[in-house]
Amino acid sequence: MKQNKQKLAIANKIKKWIQATKEVEKARLAIPITRLTSIKSLCTDEVAAEKFALYIAQRIQQQINQANCPEHFTSEEWEQQKQLVGEAISLMDSYRENPSYENRQSLRNLLRDIDGVQGDDYRNFRWTTVRFVRSGDLLKLEYALRCFVETDFPYWVYKLAREYVEGYGLQSGSGIVAESVPMLLEVAEFWCQYYFNQSLNEKFPDGGDR
Repeated sequence: MKQNKQKLAIANKIKKWIQATKEVEKARLAIPITRLTSIKSLCTDEVAAEKFALYIAQRIQQQINQANCPEHFTSEEWEQQKQLVGEAISLMDSYRENPSYENRQSLRNLLRDIDGVQGDDYRNFRWTTVRFVRSGDLLKLEYALRCFVETDFPYWVYKLAREYVEGYGLQSGSGIVAESVPMLLEVAEFWCQYYFNQSLNEKFPDGGDR
């Protein structure tokens, strides 16, 4: 009985994300990104966090490989980013197969490499200090790696999902916007497969309307 209630609670959380994708298509303003906070409760252990982080890292790799080099990067810098993403995925795979101290240190060393690429552009903004990073993709990769090496992995899973999904529109503002829908559905798809071994369409044939 308890397990059935837990499964129902998980399904309801995923369903709310599906419903959010429909809301944002009708709304003029962005939906608060805090809708994703419930993802923390889905990370019951390190395995869930690590699998999700690896999944998003692989999606980042696919997006980078399909994209052209941005104007603010040289071709060498762009290739370096691709190499860092590839190395991160390889190290994540190795750690999942063998969660040793040495493999964890390799993940930490890669975090330092990413930090060096991101630079040290710190600026004062609204009574606080904000770091401006050079690459949003590498920031997502950093959060994915921290899901492996930090003890507060639910927090980093949320940070990763938030960075992956959140968008901005001149009229709508920041949060879950129309452009966020594919990424939010990917997040929902992962957890649906993880807990139910079903796709979103199989688990919610009514599109989450019930």
